[in-house]
Amino acid sequence: MDWYPLRDEELLLRVNVSFATGRAPAVAGLRSFRDPERQNIEDELIAGGWPPGPVFTVRGKADRAGVRLLDVALFGLPRLLNMVANSAAPSGAPFGDPQGPGKPREPENEVDDFPVIWASPGTTARSLPWQLDPARRAEGYRTELVLTDRRLVILGIESGAGLAPAQELWELAREQVADAERMHFSEGASDVRVRFADGSWTRLKAGDAAGLTDRLHAEPEDSSGTQRGETGE
Repeated sequence: MDWYPLRDEELLLRVNVSFATGRAPAVAGLRSFRDPERQNIEDELIAGGWPPGPVFTVRGKADRAGVRLLDVALFGLPRLLNMVANSAAPSGAPFGDPQGPGKPREPENEVDDFPVIWASPGTTARSLPWQLDPARRAEGYRTELVLTDRRLVILGIESGAGLAPAQELWELAREQVADAERMHFSEGASDVRVRFADGSWTRLKAGDAAGLTDRLHAEPEDSSGTQRGETGE
């Protein structure tokens, strides 16, 4: 049995999401959890009920070299083959044209560190469900973000659950979401940073990053149907 919005709310978007994953060689495959002083808050999250996860440790030079070689294999080889093919044929991408990450906009949060939660004690981002972390949940388990005209909801769905209902893990009133922005230094530009009204934020990998950003970036309407910041005149 699937999840459905309440009778008096409108479903706007439903996408697969999880915490994003580092891409730069020093933080590839890693995630950190920080307060505004950049202190590690993972122990506090575990004390609050999260299961333990992998320890965040910046990769050494040898590991970084391995990540760079993998990038060449994934992105450089298809592009090289396309160049050879196009030298004697119409232009195109017969061997695929994988989209690599864009340039890092915030090296401190994308190259040297990779926080997916940035939050002071008691703020919204700290209340996010641990199931968003692929490293802490069972294989095959997935999380979805649902956006309605009233709420932001995180659902958890068991692998092979069949008719089992999606579990509502977390919800937040729509007005508590301040903004969202695409983070292009990610695989396929699939990362989105969601900022909350209290100043905390999270970085998510989303199945429809453009759609999610567009929906969250737009100003919500108040009960009169007028967008906030407008006088209606």
